[in-house]
Amino acid sequence: MVSEATERYKPMTAAYNLYVEDADASMQQALVHGAVLEMEIGEMPYGDRQGGVKDQRGSIWWISQRTVHKSYSP
Repeated sequence: MVSEATERYKPMTAAYNLYVEDADASMQQALVHGAVLEMEIGEMPYGDRQGGVKDQRGSIWWISQRTVHKSYSP
């Protein structure tokens, strides 16, 4: 993901959006291995369960699980 820095999210090494099969289990695994909680896993209005962690270098990892599967047709 590429975006502009904001007041809340200062310039950082990187921010990643990672899709996994089980967001809750992946979040727990990240925390056990030293990540710091940025945002609890929760239901997002765009159909994902998502939360975030920061690694030891300050990068944010958005852990996402798709919960709504829609077909998009042009």
